[in-house]
Amino acid sequence: MTVNRLETDKMREIKAACACLFSEAAAKSDRFLDTLDVDMVKRAYRRNAKVHHPDMKASTAVNDVTSDRFLAIQQSYEVLVNYLEGMNPGTDAVLSQGKIVAVGGAKGGIGKSVITANLGIYLASLGLKTVLVDLDLGGSNLHLYLGYRSILQRSINDFLKKRVSSLDEVMIQSPHGPLLIGGDSSELGSANIDFMKKMKLIKAINAIEADCVVLDLGGDTSYNILDFFLQADHGIVVTTRDSASYIGAYHFLKAAMYRKLNRLTGMESRSGEDKNSELERYIRESTMTGDGQSSKTINELVASVREEHPQYLSTVMKAVWGFNPYLVVNRLPIGVGPEEVAGKIQSVARHWLAREVKLLGSIGRHPDVERSAIDLIPAITRHPRSTFATEIATIASKLLKTV
Repeated sequence: MTVNRLETDKMREIKAACACLFSEAAAKSDRFLDTLDVDMVKRAYRRNAKVHHPDMKASTAVNDVTSDRFLAIQQSYEVLVNYLEGMNPGTDAVLSQGKIVAVGGAKGGIGKSVITANLGIYLASLGLKTVLVDLDLGGSNLHLYLGYRSILQRSINDFLKKRVSSLDEVMIQSPHGPLLIGGDSSELGSANIDFMKKMKLIKAINAIEADCVVLDLGGDTSYNILDFFLQADHGIVVTTRDSASYIGAYHFLKAAMYRKLNRLTGMESRSGEDKNSELERYIRESTMTGDGQSSKTINELVASVREEHPQYLSTVMKAVWGFNPYLVVNRLPIGVGPEEVAGKIQSVARHWLAREVKLLGSIGRHPDVERSAIDLIPAITRHPRSTFATEIATIASKLLKTV
């Protein structure tokens, strides 16, 4: 990157941040700035935060100097990441493919709705027409994270029960940028929609006129949730460091892959294949045992298809290659790298699913984010230049391309 074009004041700020996170020598080296990247900044931030975070000190050792030092580390991190990536790449950004992003995971309470809301706000801030859809039909709460304190007057339920004719009629403008199609889980049976209602909803979501449609999914592996996830152009699985969460994340990934294969010629599939009862039966028998547990790895399934039903091999391989979900590690503790958590899921996914599950990004533990769930002001709106906002922007940047 070219450093001489930066304004003097900006350069001074950047070099001060480098001195704080790295060293005085690094701050004085233009060559160091030329090679600096976001991963280097993140590693330096974790290293410094692990030493200077007030939580890492005994209560008697915490003083103003400790707090000021940690604040300087946070501010330096934000300065450098904003410098390297920019908080706003401009209005010429679009999703790298398609328009639908699904945020899922097999466990509740891991931050899916918080991530969906703030990601949607960030995308809308780029000038993209962004629609958020609450598909946690049994526990709808996305509207809360966008500032709505009460049940919405109209929701997806009105569309599913034919009280309105289109999703446009239940779409509202949120006060923080994106449009919202909310849910209402207070209606009895709202989560238990039948097959035809599900297909009607999938069709309507695909027809939404927007640059980005972000789906907030429920925390389970029901067929409906998996089918919503598989309809997305970008599928994000959220996990935390908690063992139940990352085990659940892997189970979600496996269930989604096996669901995709088992519905390969069904109406939910995007493969375009015609109904093939023989293929459907073979995959079902190969992926499920009597107690509902998977019986073969994907590599074993592919090998058996190649040997016993070679005419179906290209269809199965197309489905496997087309399964490319992402991971986001949320509430990451100070001093813990996201690779430590993601690596466990990625290792098992390579063995069972024969897929590389990419780490899209990570989000630390932030009091502002926890407070946003109480005062109902999105954290990215309250503090648009915070570390959390930078983390959301980094995640979004990997989904976007410039045109």
